[in-house]
Amino acid sequence: MEPSSTVAEPDLIIAVVKGDSLLMLHSPRRLEALLGAPLHLVTYAQLAALVGNPDAREAEDLDYKVDIPDGDKERKEKGNDDIAVDVATFANHIGGLIIVGMADVGDIPSKALDVRFQRLQSRIRNAVAARVHPMPRLAMREVANPNIPGQGFLLISIPPSSQAPHAVSNPAQKNESPLRWPRRHGADKVWLSESEIAAAYRRRIMAADDQADRLRELEHQAVMAAAMTSARQGYPRPLLVVTVVPDLPGDLLLDAAKVRDFRESARNEVVMLGAHTATFDSVSVAHRRLIAEADATTVHAVRAQLYTDGSATFAIHPTAIPAAVSDKLTVRVLDAEIVSRTASALRYLAWHARDRAAAAGSAMARVMLVADTHLHPAVSARPELESAWPFDNPDFIHYRVDLTTACFLDVQRSLGTRFIRLAFGESAVSLDDLADDGQPLARATAALCGDLFQTYGVPENQQIRRDGTINPGAWGSHWDQIMRWAEDADIPLASED
Repeated sequence: MEPSSTVAEPDLIIAVVKGDSLLMLHSPRRLEALLGAPLHLVTYAQLAALVGNPDAREAEDLDYKVDIPDGDKERKEKGNDDIAVDVATFANHIGGLIIVGMADVGDIPSKALDVRFQRLQSRIRNAVAARVHPMPRLAMREVANPNIPGQGFLLISIPPSSQAPHAVSNPAQKNESPLRWPRRHGADKVWLSESEIAAAYRRRIMAADDQADRLRELEHQAVMAAAMTSARQGYPRPLLVVTVVPDLPGDLLLDAAKVRDFRESARNEVVMLGAHTATFDSVSVAHRRLIAEADATTVHAVRAQLYTDGSATFAIHPTAIPAAVSDKLTVRVLDAEIVSRTASALRYLAWHARDRAAAAGSAMARVMLVADTHLHPAVSARPELESAWPFDNPDFIHYRVDLTTACFLDVQRSLGTRFIRLAFGESAVSLDDLADDGQPLARATAALCGDLFQTYGVPENQQIRRDGTINPGAWGSHWDQIMRWAEDADIPLASED
């Protein structure tokens, strides 16, 4: 049975469901045109039809292999070394496709030979993991010969990597263990020189800097949008902003059809974990982004800005718990609400990045919490917004957040040891982990919220353990919704200490 596809842009990344796993196949337009279908749909007959086609010769993004040799130790080691180098060459260049089970003559496919699928994928993955540093992303798909069960072509899809350059070692050479850096060059490979290696590492570092700048820019835009729509208040209105910027950007083509589809889907999307009702009530378009909003006049106003490169922000006003009269400058915010909203935002933003914009791989995530929207530096530096500032109270600029917990019978107590006006948390995340929901999303949320909470003097959040299990006693009034999420996503509950 052929795998079935999920919704995604067909020209870059295709999600393929097979059994209980989700594969992400890098599917460039050139290869789709050559094969006659995206990689998740291409058939055995279409692959076999490549035989003798000069347009299907090996190239920058395409390679053929008869098999991955097995048998005696020497042949097996050589086969493992070869496939590791081949994967690294594509990851260090523009990405590509390896078709295993096809012979070639003069780089042109000459005969379909088929390979046995049994344990082949695990062998390849183990070989790459042991030899390529850092391990690049790859996805595999078996395309069975309809006349020979258990045999056929194996497709190995390698996207271009944001972690390049990837070095290759030979684990068998324990005393030498030399590292080499291969790259695809036409139908062959070349080994990078010292200066080329240095330039590649420099590009990696610069890309990380660019990603961090992009993250801060989008966060500032989200805060400014919240400030423009927030009603003037004489009391603080805290703001939580979650931002995700993929390592490998996507490329969503915005047109009338895409906007129409987004409008239809957004109004039915239930974003909040464990909720029953749709989150958004209006959608719009701005420069290179889609916008979904809930009523800005409500207490829990929500605004998601979803960019064409897969980056996105999610801004929401958490509940500000009234402080005691003697402590009027403190804004109390429940830790359970911050964790719940952050997890909801991460999942929704990853859906956009992976399944709508076709971004791939990992991403940088950042969560920001400010005592009031207008206290963020991006807003306070804009004098033209002065009329919207709620500065009638001269003490307003001294407001700060107290992270509060309500674990038992909603009895509230201060959790942190520090009161902070503005706090951040950052973490590297996998888009697949976030978009697929479940325990991986819970683990990512725990890491990100833990980084945020440390600013308040709290070492980690109490609601989700670092292993991604749920602590029922730490959610207070949020538990009913979280329990539904845990049940729906099959997330285990934490064991009693």
